Amino acid sequence: MKFYSLLLFFFIATIALSQRTPDHLILEGTIMGYNYDPAKFLKKEKIEIQGSLSDVKITVESGGSKITTTSTDKGGEFAIKLPLEKHYLLKYSKSGYGNSAVDLDLRNIPADMAASGLKLTHIELILNDNETDKSVDNGASFGKIYYNSTGRKFEFKEASFDKKDMLFKDSEDNTMVNLIKASLDKNKNSNNTAEVQISEVETPTTQKVTKTYVNESGETVVVEQENGIKAKTLSVLSKTNIGDIAGWSKLSDEDISNRAKEISDAWEQLEKDKLIAVTEEDFILIQAREQLLMAAEKELEAAKTFIAEQDAKLSAQKNFNYTLIGLLLILAGFVVVLIKSIIEKKKSNFELAKKNKKIMTSIEYAERIQKSVLLKDSEIKALLPNSFVYYQPLDVVSGDFYWFSEANGKVIVAAVDCTGHGVPGAFMSLIGNTLMNQIVKEKKIYKPGEILKHLHEGVVQSLSQEADEDAAQDGMDMSICSIDTKSGEVIFSGAMNPAYVIQNGEFKELSANLRGIGGVLRRKRKSEISFEEETIQLNKGDVVYLFSDGYMDQFGGTDKEKFNIGRFRELLLNIYSLPAEEQRQKISDEINSWKGVNHQVDDMLVIGAKI
Repeated sequence: MKFYSLLLFFFIATIALSQRTPDHLILEGTIMGYNYDPAKFLKKEKIEIQGSLSDVKITVESGGSKITTTSTDKGGEFAIKLPLEKHYLLKYSKSGYGNSAVDLDLRNIPADMAASGLKLTHIELILNDNETDKSVDNGASFGKIYYNSTGRKFEFKEASFDKKDMLFKDSEDNTMVNLIKASLDKNKNSNNTAEVQISEVETPTTQKVTKTYVNESGETVVVEQENGIKAKTLSVLSKTNIGDIAGWSKLSDEDISNRAKEISDAWEQLEKDKLIAVTEEDFILIQAREQLLMAAEKELEAAKTFIAEQDAKLSAQKNFNYTLIGLLLILAGFVVVLIKSIIEKKKSNFELAKKNKKIMTSIEYAERIQKSVLLKDSEIKALLPNSFVYYQPLDVVSGDFYWFSEANGKVIVAAVDCTGHGVPGAFMSLIGNTLMNQIVKEKKIYKPGEILKHLHEGVVQSLSQEADEDAAQDGMDMSICSIDTKSGEVIFSGAMNPAYVIQNGEFKELSANLRGIGGVLRRKRKSEISFEEETIQLNKGDVVYLFSDGYMDQFGGTDKEKFNIGRFRELLLNIYSLPAEEQRQKISDEINSWKGVNHQVDDMLVIGAKI
């Protein structure tokens, strides 16, 4: 009997020393989160465990001094090694969660247990995911883990709180306490007991005993046999490191298979030994072997579960890596396409810039040509000293143009608005200017109505409008007058555009003919075209204004509306008495103020001549 006890103690001590550190406790566990809803607790609803928490800060203090600090891993697990014979306070907290603490009293550990070291595993702690002023979840210890030397096991004692400070009103609802108690229960039979397996060891006794039993025929049989089990007794399970959690990830399928076979063989041998057990010592050893084999089976299952979880994590990580690589490849492809697109765009922009520069050079040259056919300010002042021209093209070149000439003792003035603006309008203005020179200077036609008639015929002929349907709508609107600077007589004719006269401070409108220059209607291709004239006698100080519609069509003001005819007439009535140059400046300032940040919509032309 003593020999068996010494043998058992020797192997238990050997395996304990291989897994523990003398005079120290190894504490391993998991910290989980849970949801706390006060409204639901009032209805006696259970709390909701969220799962393990990573990066939970764990601080161990003793006597008010910090001993060590650690944190949970990705699986919410932690491991701490602490010297025995001290009292500790274990605090744990996480951002976004509450904080809590538990006492750990290691001062009453028996010498024989302390010599081999102790382990507590699978300790489960929880943290609330809401900040709360409850004592049990606000940094105060909710109880104490201590070693019961009488029962030779770890136990938990819950801290006392006033009813108003308790988070859990009933003990059955106290998940925090219930979890740690259950954790300690898991450690009763395995964590602080050496693990053993079956191996060949002959019992030393040779004493014979008599055993009586009834056989299958119902006869009583007396058998005499040696005292002891000549089979297998206790020794350390040492073929693999399944007992070491840290080594589970290194186990192969062959290791697991070998351990399973080892346990199976041990059970088989145990059943055989049960049949030949005789003495009290035999039955004690058989019972111990049963406990150890059950613990070994439990440990093997835990190892299998752990390995399966690790394989699942590795598989998930592998899938994640493949997905990440795929996304990176797609991103790389996108970057390549983007870079190629940027290079192509830069190349295209460079070519476009070259073309634009070429076009702008041509347009600037066209501007110089257009300006060359228009009279300069000094030449206009020589004909009409008290006159001005406000000329503001929409683009570089303009579809509006002005025309001045002295003929037969009179000054002929025209404000012309051609179809379109920009380059197309500029081409039409050159045609109009050329035709005006031919009609007045070469053909000696001086009456405004006759000038408009011949100008119309010239546009129709120049653009072949009777034969070309596409060109049939091109032409111009204009107002023209002949001014006798000596007598003050003004003869006016207009094609769609009227003229304004301010005489003796009163506003008058000279009406235009309701048709433009150029363009052919099918029903009037062969009909005679004529333009009526209107004669008015002006006195010194009276003013006549010719213009295109671009000034009045400009959008602006607070309501983004057109300047319109009414505002234009009011402007002329306010400035007509000013010198010509001041009038031009007022007209420019007024439209710029009205336009503001809006874009110009058309070419602008206003001519004023004071008698």
